[in-house]
Amino acid sequence: MAIVVIGTGIQVPKRKVKNEDLPASLQTSDEWIRSHTGIGSRYLAGEDETTTSLGAASSRKALAAAGITADQLDLIIFTSITPSYACIPSESCLLQAELGAEKAMCFDILAACSGFVYAADTAAGLLERRGWKYALVCSTEILSRIVDWTDRATCVLFGDGSGSAVLENTAATGADYGNRGLGIMYHNADGKGARALYLEHGGRLQMDGQAVYNFAVAEITGIISSLMKAENLTENDVDWIVCHQANSRILTAAAKRLSLPVSKFVFNMEEYGNTSSASIPMTLALMEENGTLKKGMRIIIAGFGAGLTGGGGIIIW
Repeated sequence: MAIVVIGTGIQVPKRKVKNEDLPASLQTSDEWIRSHTGIGSRYLAGEDETTTSLGAASSRKALAAAGITADQLDLIIFTSITPSYACIPSESCLLQAELGAEKAMCFDILAACSGFVYAADTAAGLLERRGWKYALVCSTEILSRIVDWTDRATCVLFGDGSGSAVLENTAATGADYGNRGLGIMYHNADGKGARALYLEHGGRLQMDGQAVYNFAVAEITGIISSLMKAENLTENDVDWIVCHQANSRILTAAAKRLSLPVSKFVFNMEEYGNTSSASIPMTLALMEENGTLKKGMRIIIAGFGAGLTGGGGIIIW
């Protein structure tokens, strides 16, 4: 039996900001941002949009796609570096109350842009150990509230959004999805790189762009090659590679190092920018919405981010 992704959802704020809409004081341009990052726009949360409200919206879509209700959830894991409160209560508890998922165990995971991968693996382990049926993983970020809007090296990169996924434990539900489900997972961390990307108490996001770039390319390369080697996969065995959507140059460089077709990699940072832990589930939800994902496809997911952290896995959709 397996842990299967049975529903996904995406929610972005109402306001879309294109590169040409950015403040002139940043002294940048659409051409420069696109050529260096692949980003053309991002969505920014308004005063009436919160981490909880965006997360609840994507979660309701995921639940609807899964065909279950919130009161059937056994577990909620929330990932975010921009929660509604500084420490307590957890964002997962706020989401539980908003959804009415009264029996769900709730906690948050902080692994920055690797958060969704960490959370999906953790959810799968708890579902199997406890014999639970359903888990919700929700990743939501409002990065526009922590970036320095006078720093053109960082503020142009980030956007806001939410992605959610519902996981089903087929051993507990008796469902038969064939060979579908979460496969091997991989995780890594390098605390020596903590100052490459950090947020001081009461401060704004700080990043050493070159250090993060070097780590990201090496980490994606290592994750994907390790997963493929462990499962004895060739490029023909992999339908899509869904990485954290930080920068098009990172993904292109990783594809080249791996000698894999760049066409296997999904790119959507042009529309959404870097949404940290939300980017992988948002991408999966978009792919499912537009029919790109088909049942039985083999997907590799890979995340990398502050910490420094990395994580990846194989999913049979």
